[in-house]
Amino acid sequence: MLLLWYFPMKMSRLRQVWLKIGLCLLILIVAYEPSAIASIHKYPESGNQVMYRAVQSLRDAQEKAWQIVLYKRVKFGLIQDLHLRIVGFPGNILPHPIPLELYREKLKIGVAEDITSPLNLPENVGEYDFRELLPQIESNSPLRILLPRPKYPIEILLPPFVVKEWRLLLEDNS
Repeated sequence: MLLLWYFPMKMSRLRQVWLKIGLCLLILIVAYEPSAIASIHKYPESGNQVMYRAVQSLRDAQEKAWQIVLYKRVKFGLIQDLHLRIVGFPGNILPHPIPLELYREKLKIGVAEDITSPLNLPENVGEYDFRELLPQIESNSPLRILLPRPKYPIEILLPPFVVKEWRLLLEDNS
């Protein structure tokens, strides 16, 4: 922008104004973070039951793709289920039962119980009870999911926008 003030004689006034507007728009476009927009979806399931869901596709430390789905079921205004589902894309297999450990930096926040087996899900899917764990997340700081699989552990980093979305999902019952 300093260059615009440097050459006042060379450019017409109108051209300077348009150049400044264009530069401001460019800064806004570059600063815009589309993944930070909450994508919590509401699905009515029955007359008094609603499911809220937040979905993200993330990669683990070995660059394998995973879909992370946090969802809750609300019936008559009360939370019935609060689960985290992890779906591995082709080749990603989760042996069950396998606990899910949640960390903030090196501090272990807690462990979520693997509830996959009774649900009869495919071998690339894991389902975890997040009812006790999610309320312990007090800020939007990045988190780390660790699934201590025998061959190599699965480690998935959760950026701040995902953590913020999860915290919003916990609060939202509208």
